Amino acid sequence: MGSRDLVVLERQLGRWSAGTGALYQKLATGLMRLIREGVLVPGARLPSERRLAEALTLSRTTVVAAYDSLHEAGWVDRRAGSSTSVSPTSPVVLAARAAARATALVSSPLLDLLADKDHGLVDFALGAPLPLASLALDDLELSRAEYVTAMADGHYHPLGLPALREAIAASYTAAGLETDARQVLVTTGAQQAINLCAMAYLQRGDTVLVEDPTYFGALDAFRLAGARLASVPAGPRGADPTLLRTRTVASAPRLIYLSPTFQNPTGGVMPPAARERVAALARETGVPVVEDATLADLAFDGAAPKPLAAYASEAPIITIGSLSKVAWPGLRIGWVRGPISLIPTLARVKSVMDLGSPSLTQAVAVRLLARFERIRTLRREQLRPRRDTLVRLLRRVLPEWRFTVPAGGLFLWVELPSGDAQEFAQVALGRGVVIVPGTVFSHEGQYERFVRLPFLAEPEVLEAGVERLRAAWEDYRAAGARRAAAAVAMV
Repeated sequence: MGSRDLVVLERQLGRWSAGTGALYQKLATGLMRLIREGVLVPGARLPSERRLAEALTLSRTTVVAAYDSLHEAGWVDRRAGSSTSVSPTSPVVLAARAAARATALVSSPLLDLLADKDHGLVDFALGAPLPLASLALDDLELSRAEYVTAMADGHYHPLGLPALREAIAASYTAAGLETDARQVLVTTGAQQAINLCAMAYLQRGDTVLVEDPTYFGALDAFRLAGARLASVPAGPRGADPTLLRTRTVASAPRLIYLSPTFQNPTGGVMPPAARERVAALARETGVPVVEDATLADLAFDGAAPKPLAAYASEAPIITIGSLSKVAWPGLRIGWVRGPISLIPTLARVKSVMDLGSPSLTQAVAVRLLARFERIRTLRREQLRPRRDTLVRLLRRVLPEWRFTVPAGGLFLWVELPSGDAQEFAQVALGRGVVIVPGTVFSHEGQYERFVRLPFLAEPEVLEAGVERLRAAWEDYRAAGARRAAAAVAMV
C-alpha cells in the first residue's frame, strides 16, 4: 500500500477513535466496517503495522493488537514477517460482503434525489431538466404508420432498434467520428450504459480509476460491481493527462471512467490536446476508457471538443450518450458507442437485465434525432439565461460563495467560504431548499465545503431558491458562532 493509499485509508476510517473502549478494538472495528462496505476487498493488503501506526499516531503495539483481533475473528490473514490482508476465503468476510451487496445502494443518494418531493421545496438536487415546452407534439408523436410498424414488431431488440442505431451512428459520423451502426448499443438511459460497462469489464476486487469529484451514479455502479476505486483530481480543465497516466500505472485499473465535457459536478472541460493524450493512453495500455458524454451537447458558446474516440479510433474507448439532458429524461434512451467487438458482450448483459429497451420510446427517439439540431438549440437557449440568472443571484446575494462559470452543462460547483456542506444541507432543508453536498461526489469523502447547484428551474424559482439559501446560510453561520462562543465559555 503506497503513501497515497495510506492517506486515503486514514480518511476512509474517519472518526474511528471516537467513543469509549480500547483503542485497538476501535481500530479493529473501523477496519471491519471498511471490509463490510467493500472499501477493503478480499485479498487487499493492509498497511504494515509500523506504517499504519505512524499514519494514525499510535503505538505499534496498538496496531498489532488490532490486527491480531481481526485475525482471531477471521477477518484477515496474517503472515509472520510478511503482510496482513483481508481474507479472501473466510466465511466471516464472505458473509459480510454478501450482506454488503444486498444493501450496496441503501446509502446511495440516487433514490432520494429521484423520488417525488414536497412541492413546497425548491429542489437544487436533481440534475434532470424538465421537458422542453417548445417541443412540438409532432416531435414526440408517432405517425399511424410508425405506430403500426412498431406494434407489429415482435422482437425485443436487445441491441436496440436498427433504425435508432443507424441514426445514432449517423449523428457521430456527421460530428467527425466515423461510426458504424454495429458500434452502437441502445440502453435504457445513460445510467444503464454505465452499469453495463461495469458488469462487462469488472470483477469483484478490480480497480476503477475515476475523477474526483465525479457523478455519484457511476460510483454506485462500480461499488455494486464490487470494484475498488482509485481517483485522479478533476478541475476546470478536467483530469490532468500526466497524472492520469501516473495513476494508471500505480493502480493498474481494469477500467477508467471520465467525463471530459462539462463534467458532473465541476463543469470542467478537457482541452483537445489533453484528450489526445488520454486517447493515446488507452491505445498504449489497452485499459478501456469510458467517456460519459451525456452533457456534451449542452455547449452554450461554440461547439464542445470532439469525443475522446475521435483521437484514436482503434483504442478501447467507450462513449456514453443520452437524449435525457437535451430532449426529455422520461424517454430513458441512452446508448453506448464502442468497438464492434464489445457491443455483443454488452448486449448479452443487457438482455439479462431487461431483454431490450422499450420499442415505442426508441421509435420516438428516431424522430427526435432527425430533429436533433433544432432541439439542442432550444435546450441551449433555455439553459444559458438560467445559468446567467443563477450566477447573477449568487454574486449579489451570497458574494462570499466561490465558483467558476461553466461554458455549458447543467451545474455550478460552488465552494462555501467555511463550514461543512453536509451540515449546511440540513439547515437549508429546514429553510425549504434541497441541495447536494460535495462529499456525495467523492469516493474519498472530500469536498466538504462544496455544493452542486443546477440551473434548471424557471428564473423565479431560482430566485426563491437563492433567497432561501441566503437565509439558511445566515442561520448556519449564527449557529456556528453560538457553538464557538459556548466552547470559549467552557474553557
